[in-house]
Amino acid sequence: METLNLLASLFGLVALIALIWLLVRAFKRNILWGLAVLLLSPITATLYGIIYWRDDKKPFLAYITSFTAAVGLGLYVFTAWGGWEVVRTGLAVNQGIHDKSLTQQQAMAYMNSGLDFLENANPGEVDAAKLDLMRRFINQNESNMSDADRQKLQNEILDLMEKEDISAQDREALEQMRAQVSASSSDSAITRKNKVARKPDNYRMIYLPIELSKASDYVGKVVKVKRKNSTEQQVLLTRVSSAGLHFERRKYGGTFAFSYRNQDIEELKVPIQEAY
Repeated sequence: METLNLLASLFGLVALIALIWLLVRAFKRNILWGLAVLLLSPITATLYGIIYWRDDKKPFLAYITSFTAAVGLGLYVFTAWGGWEVVRTGLAVNQGIHDKSLTQQQAMAYMNSGLDFLENANPGEVDAAKLDLMRRFINQNESNMSDADRQKLQNEILDLMEKEDISAQDREALEQMRAQVSASSSDSAITRKNKVARKPDNYRMIYLPIELSKASDYVGKVVKVKRKNSTEQQVLLTRVSSAGLHFERRKYGGTFAFSYRNQDIEELKVPIQEAY
């Protein structure tokens, strides 16, 4: 598949060079022909080549053959990567939005098809790690994960966020993903007990302050803590003791553990899914 992708790119480059060659010939003949070939190709390039076949057949043949080969290989690679499935599910999502009948299954099918397409495109190491996290995040929303699996997923998100070449936008998206994974751990237990079908809600993640006496209910989750005369931090709550709260934070590729005494903590916030 990489070979076909490379061939499609090479044919596209040859088509561009041939078009420039044909464009020069068209401008020499007439400025209107030159503008037409520049702005309306491949239609006008084909028309020009047919009309002036005797004089300009070489650049025309070079262009039309390389262009056709590039388009054909591009469509084949697009099909092999699952591009038409992305189009099909995308149209279903668009229709569902228009009719206000969009289901969670349709949305998940569209996201999965999009991930399949991106994974087939042979992404780099960092992008592949992002796609793997997104895939597991989607699977986590489709089925129940164990608390250990959620903790492992959270740690992998933290590791990815520590990479130097990740953008601020990607880091913010990963923080939201980590908060949702954390908040869903308690919701999944309720879901397993009730197993009552309900319509999917639109929701957003927010952090709400709680009393320190209730901190033990959120052990193993990502929280926000603010120490007196200090800035707020987003950390993992690992343990609650009589002396205070114990946290972990990923830093420089490693794990940094620390504790705050209760009297030193100004505010503790926990993630909550808010429907709207």
